[in-house]
This record gives sequence, structure tokens and C-alpha cells, in this order.
Amino acid sequence: MRTSANQTRVRRLSNLIRNSLLGAVLLVASNSAQPALAETQVLPTPGKRIRIEGESFTATSQNAPIIETNNAKCSGGSNVGYFWNNMHIDFDLNVPRLLNYHISIHAASRLGTTIEVLLVDGSNETKLDTITIPKTANWRSYRSTVNQTITLPAGTQTLRFKNVGEGVNVDFIRFLAGAASDVKVNQPIANAGPDINPLKGFGSSWWRDGEDHASVGFQYIEWRRFEPEDDQFDGAYVEDVLDRHGSRNRHVIVQFVLDWDDWGASEPVGDSHYKGPQWLLDLVGENRGPADPTKPDSRITRATRYDDPLFIAEAVEAIDKLYKGTGVFKGFKNDPRTFVFQVGVLGHFGEWHTFPRNDWSPSDTTKMSILGTYLSNLGPDDFTQIRYPDEPVAVPMRGLGYTNGSATPTPHGIEFGEMINAGQLWMNGPIGGEWPPNVENNYWNDFFMTSNGKAFLERGGYSTMTPPEFKEMAAKFTGWTPNGLFMDMHRRMGYNFQTSGVRHIVARDKSGLTHVEVDLHNVGIAPFYKNWLVQLAILDAETGEAVDELDLDADVRELGPSESTTLSASSSALLDPAKNYRIGLRISQPRADEPKSTVWNIKPRHTYVELANDIDVIGGAWDANNALQGGWNILGDIQR
Repeated sequence: MRTSANQTRVRRLSNLIRNSLLGAVLLVASNSAQPALAETQVLPTPGKRIRIEGESFTATSQNAPIIETNNAKCSGGSNVGYFWNNMHIDFDLNVPRLLNYHISIHAASRLGTTIEVLLVDGSNETKLDTITIPKTANWRSYRSTVNQTITLPAGTQTLRFKNVGEGVNVDFIRFLAGAASDVKVNQPIANAGPDINPLKGFGSSWWRDGEDHASVGFQYIEWRRFEPEDDQFDGAYVEDVLDRHGSRNRHVIVQFVLDWDDWGASEPVGDSHYKGPQWLLDLVGENRGPADPTKPDSRITRATRYDDPLFIAEAVEAIDKLYKGTGVFKGFKNDPRTFVFQVGVLGHFGEWHTFPRNDWSPSDTTKMSILGTYLSNLGPDDFTQIRYPDEPVAVPMRGLGYTNGSATPTPHGIEFGEMINAGQLWMNGPIGGEWPPNVENNYWNDFFMTSNGKAFLERGGYSTMTPPEFKEMAAKFTGWTPNGLFMDMHRRMGYNFQTSGVRHIVARDKSGLTHVEVDLHNVGIAPFYKNWLVQLAILDAETGEAVDELDLDADVRELGPSESTTLSASSSALLDPAKNYRIGLRISQPRADEPKSTVWNIKPRHTYVELANDIDVIGGAWDANNALQGGWNILGDIQR
């Protein structure tokens, strides 16, 4: 994750612009000189000290002080002079770690003055302390003030020294780093992860119920039911689908389908294996014939004429309507339940093939038209998936994931994973899979009872997979139990967030700030694909209620497999000395914690992430305003 680096670049650019505007102001006297743009000063580690020259500031107030040179009484021969009331100087500081710093100012002031020390973040100022500059009788009699303690978070920080009194000449500022023991550290014990976390793991399919481990469900959307008559769309049907056993109260992966493989030898057109509307069949027709053209007596199969321009136009219209919504259905683009809308429509089961009649397969031009429709409807946090990484039209791009329709330890399944791994295709979108219902049981043992299944998932960077019939598998194998290999693979899929260290310090300065840092690692095999809200909080230890919630400028999508970042925030909440407080971390679905007119049809547990650590978690629930309450990972007690 590169959040802190981005903030540094923005701050430096701001300083560059600010200094370019101040150049004319700084050239004010023959005995002054404009300094070269000062570099960020690196503060010392515990027990070490540094002296920063006053003239090495990176920015000033518009009414700027003067840099006086040729002053033998000053360190470096220069000082910041003519520093009057309401003027300030800023320093960019590279703070290597959260720490207390003891500071003093070496300065001269004929009448004495007062300087405020401010922590600056954009247009926000936080007052850390006030330093009194004593009377020194003249402008060249320099004295150091007594040490005063401020607390600074790690990273690039802007520290402002603002004069709020009489004139002063500033020679240098001394920083002495405090003891490492000032910072309170908690190291939660790592574990394999929770039994369930949103948007990952073994999912459930449309016909199954009772799979409490599954956070994602898979559903087909049948064209014949969605648009029974031309231009008459049934949004209530989509809601009925999403309320089935396999997807009820979960996030969903959906696929729009038309043709299913016709297993029957001579079943009439329009039977249960055709999922398209009759009006469409009448409009564009179909291919129909023996599965093996060289054997006229082979089973009969068929496929829609996908390359017909009328078909393409109708398919584009229907896909658009599914994204944008109709009637009671508000559209997959805006539905909080949506995880992935798979590319479908073409081929048997919407899988873009007409095996064994490859001569009926859609052309690349048709495929590009359909894929382009899906991609054009993607919002900034949406995804689609395509079946085959080696498709000529499946060029890796943002929002495009891949799904394996036969995610089994067979040559096809292994080859799929190798292509995903070779191209790191999981970087653009989630990787999914399905265990077909007709796969021989001998593959089950190899996949679910040996290390081969785990290696299979890791190679392909899978985030989700629909397993075989769960109850049948549970009866056959002991490996599905919570401590067995099945649940181990379930936890292993996708992201798996874990913290190795939590640091905090209640500031010893006058700011009242509580600074918190959390080292966060993704020990999973894939990224977290959604831009969910990341928050740190100070929680009342008795009630569990947040006394301060801090939204972080952090994007968990940037935390790839085996990557780490440090989350940090500073709370200004005043802590009651008679109460105890705890640190909370929540990664939650955007708008989950906001009041709503109607509750989302998602279990609260599917809207926040639990860490892979032995810690307490405040369980989530929808309150009376349909807003998420709870969902906090408890990272330790506040120590003062």
C-alpha cells in the first residue's frame, strides 16, 4: 500500500508551489538571501539528537521573516531574523517512528516572545505546545529554551513554528528523541484466520443451503425469465433469484445465460435446457444437429446463432438493463450484494463454448461486442470475469478477472492456474472457480485430502470457488471439519489480513492526541479487490462504543499477496482518566455504517473483515437505522 508515500508527494508538491510564490518575498534585503529549497530533515532515533538550522525551513507565511547572513554569533553564520508577530516558518520532517521528541529553540529576543508549535496537515493545524522565548536584552544574545515534549507520528510531517508575540531571531531548533519505551506496543498472536470473511473462500451454488462458511453465492440469471417478452423486463425475477438458498443474505457472483448444453437426444425446442426467451429464438433461430457431424446418430445438440446482428443488439440491451436495473431490481452496478457479474450469454452455460460443435462458436467480433458491453458498465469498484485466459479478446485490464469452469486437478484446471500465475492475472480482477457436479469422486480425495488442492488454489490465486455438494462431501471426508484441510483451504483463498504489531502513544504535549499505528499484512494469495472503508477507533472498554472513529486514507486493494503496510491515525478525543479505552480496527463495506431507508439484504458479518489474529471482535449488527454497528477488531488497550 502506498498511501503514506502519496501523501508525502502531495505535501512536497504543495511546498514547492508555496515556495515558488514566496520567492519574491524572501529577497527583501541586501544582507539576506533566499535559501535553496531545503530538503526534508530526518529526525533521530531514540536517545539521539539533531540540530536543525532555522534558515533550513521549507516554507513561510506570506509575510515572511528574513534570513540574515554573515552573523558570526549564529550556528552556520545565519539565522531567521525580523521574525515578527503572526509570521511562521515550516519544516518538513521525516519522522522514522512514532515517538516523543524533546525540543528547544536557540533564539534571541530583545523583549521575549511566545512561539506556538503546530502540526500541519493541509489546511489543518493542531497545536502541540507553546514555547516561551525569554528576554535576551539584545538581538545577538542567543539562549536555548528549556526542553518541552511533543509527540510526532511516523512519516513525513510538517511542523510549523508560529510567532504570536514580539520579534525574535531564531538560530536553530534542537530535537532529542525520547525513549522507545514511551510507545506502547501490542503484538497480537497470529492464527490461520476466521472461518468466514467476505468476498472469499468456498462459496455456495443456487441449489444449496445451510453452508454457513460461505460468504459468496453463485446464481444464473435466465434470459427467458428476465425478458419474457421483447422489451418487457422483470426485475422481481432477479430479486427472487438473489433470495434463493445459495445467495440469500450473501454477496453474489451472477452469470447471464441463454443456452445450456442439450443433453437430450431429441427433446423439442424450448425445453428446460434452453434458457432463452421464445421471441428471441423466433427472431434469430438456432443451429441444431448431431453433436458429432461425422456420426449422424449421435446425440442432438444446438446453439443460438450468436453472430446474428439482431442477437448482439438484443444481448447488449439485456446486459445493460441488468446493470442499470428495472422495477424493484436496482441493477447489479448499484447493488451492495454484487461481487462479480460474469461475462455470459454466449455458448453453453454462458461459458463461451459450444463443445463439441466448435463450428457454432461465436466469432471474436461477437465476443468483443459482448465483453465490451460488460466492461463499459463497470463502475470504479466493479468486476467481471471471463472464462479463458487464452481468449484473444481477454486482454488483461482493470476490472477483468477470470473464472475456471472446471477447477479440478485435471490438465485443464492445472493449465488454467499456470496461465493465471504466469501473467499474474489476479492483479486486475478476482479469480474464481467451479467444481463441476459430474467430476469423478476420485478427484475429491486428491484435492480435499492432500496438499495438492491447496497448491492448486495458490497457483491460480483463487479468491472464490464453488465446491462439490457440501453435505455429500462432509459425509465422505473428515477434512471438511473446522480444523481440517477443507477449512484450511477455505481460509487460505483470497486475501487474509493479519497484524503483527500495534503501537500507540497518548501525547505528552498539549494536543490531547492519541496516535495509533497498525502493521497490516496480507498473508493470503490474492488482493482484497474492493475499495472498502478502513477505520481506526478509540472504543470505550466497558460499552464497546466508539468515542472517536477515524477514516483512513488507505486503499486495501493495493495490499497484494505477501505485502505489508502501516496504518496510522491520530485521535483528538479527550480520554476520561476514570475510564478505560481500547483500539479498534474496522475494514467495512462502504456505506454499511450509514443510516439507510431499508436494510441491505446481506448478513452484517459479510460487511466487515476479521483479522487472522487471536483477538476479540465486536460482532456486527444492523441497528434501528439500518446502519452497521460493531465489526471492530480489538487490537489492545490504551495505556497512558
